[in-house]
Amino acid sequence: MLTGNLINLRALERDDLERCWTWMNDAEVTQFLAVPQRPISRVEEEKWLENAMTQRDDECVFAITTKDGTHIGNCGLMCIDHVARHAALGIMIGDKDYWGRGYGADAVNVLLRYAFEVLNLNRVYLRVHAYNLRGIRCYEKCGFQHEGRLRQQVYRHGRYWDTLVMGMLREEWESRSDMINATQVA
Repeated sequence: MLTGNLINLRALERDDLERCWTWMNDAEVTQFLAVPQRPISRVEEEKWLENAMTQRDDECVFAITTKDGTHIGNCGLMCIDHVARHAALGIMIGDKDYWGRGYGADAVNVLLRYAFEVLNLNRVYLRVHAYNLRGIRCYEKCGFQHEGRLRQQVYRHGRYWDTLVMGMLREEWESRSDMINATQVA
C-alpha cells in the first residue's frame, strides 16, 4: 500500500465495482474526465475494472482510500513509457463528500512519489479541461507546470473548452521534495 497524509493507494478489487460504476454514471463527477458523457453499463465498468486489476507494464491504477479504508476514488499512471521514462497521470475523486478537502492533492503527491522514486520516471504529465478550476489549482499546488493548451478540445456544457497540458519533471519533484522536507524539519 502507498501512503500519504490523508489517503492510502491500494490495488483495485472486485468489491469496488459498485462504487466505480455509480461514479461513472454521475454527470457531476464525469464532467471532469476524458470519458464519453453517456451512461456506462455495469458490464462496461466490470470490463474496465478487470483490465485495471490486471498488472500491465504500461499502466498502474489504484483505489484511493481514506485512512479508515473508505474508497473515495481512483488514480493511476497511464501510457507509461519505460524507455523515455514518462507517463500520464489521471485521478478521480468519485465521492463528492471528499471534494475540496485535500484528498486529491494528497493522492497526486503519493502517485508522484511512486512515479519518480519507484518507477524512476523523468516526467509525469496530465490533461485537464479549462473549466476544471479546482483540478487546475490542485495540480498547481502539487507543482505541475503549464506546458500547453489544446484549443477547443472538448465540448461540454453547451460550448467548446480548451484542454490544458501540465507536467512535472523529476528535477522539479526533487527540488520540491527537498523544500517540503526542509520546511518539516524547521
